[in-house]
Amino acid sequence: MNRMRESSRERERRTSRALMIAFALVLFIGVFAQIAMMAKLSGQNKQVVQTQKEIKALSASADNLNLGLSQYHNLNRIAARAQQLGMEQPDETQLRVVNLPTVIDSTSTQSADNSGAEEMID
Repeated sequence: MNRMRESSRERERRTSRALMIAFALVLFIGVFAQIAMMAKLSGQNKQVVQTQKEIKALSASADNLNLGLSQYHNLNRIAARAQQLGMEQPDETQLRVVNLPTVIDSTSTQSADNSGAEEMID
């Protein structure tokens, strides 16, 4: 009877050790997985912050470009620059030729004084 008690106690001890080892292994794997997930999230957070910085920089650059573009659309500035380059307003005796890329065979010619909207098609 003592032997049966001893063998059942031995089995309980072995089972207890096996369960303790399994628990320690599961705990270790869980901690390792948690650390790995935290590292991954930290890396993704750094990427998000970097992307947000790039978005802000690109947005500021786009705003600056739009401001510069709006400054170049000033008609008085364009006229002054054209005069600096030696350009002149056309007079009524000159012709303008309009050649549209979508219409290959048709070229439109108009007088510079387009008040009568005369048009000659070649």
